[in-house]
Amino acid sequence: MTRSVRWAGENGLLIEAAAGENVQALAAWLRAGPYDLTEVVPGVRTVLAVGDRPVLRELAASVDLAPLSRTVETTGRTVVVDVVYDGADLGDVCARTGLTSDELVRRHSATEYTVDYFGFSPGLAFFAGVPRELRVPRRASPRTVVPAGSVAIANEYSIVYPGGTPGGWSVLGRAVSAPLWNSKSMPPNLVNVGDTIRFRAVNP
Repeated sequence: MTRSVRWAGENGLLIEAAAGENVQALAAWLRAGPYDLTEVVPGVRTVLAVGDRPVLRELAASVDLAPLSRTVETTGRTVVVDVVYDGADLGDVCARTGLTSDELVRRHSATEYTVDYFGFSPGLAFFAGVPRELRVPRRASPRTVVPAGSVAIANEYSIVYPGGTPGGWSVLGRAVSAPLWNSKSMPPNLVNVGDTIRFRAVNP
């Protein structure tokens, strides 16, 4: 088992998970451990630990003591997102994958996704599990603004854009059910890491 660490500024330690390791499990071990950390931020393949420098030095020396978990911990909770599949990039993704629009919609909506992590902007949850036959890279030219509720894919992830942010993912449609992020609610996020997400195709 090999995890690598490197400093991220004065008060950050970036831990790169071992091959195939469940990053969320590593993050949970850090939160439950004896280290007085200010913040633990999991990503796709890394975990950022934030705290005082002496604490991070101790963590860096002992991070390989964390048990290695390759399983994805789920909450047992499922959130269904209603989607109108009329996105601007639907035709382009069909051309890239060789699928008809009906088949693309069927495969995207037939899959169960897992909330893997949050990042980039408040409320932007990354859902892992896009079928291999649907995986396309990010767009060559990102959009300056993507409307809130846009359902998009890139590589192995699908997302629902929480607000009018820039974005380079391929937009397949728009969510028409309750927003997954509402800054006026407490808590503001409707989904959490480990939740299962199902997309349900609906008519406009």
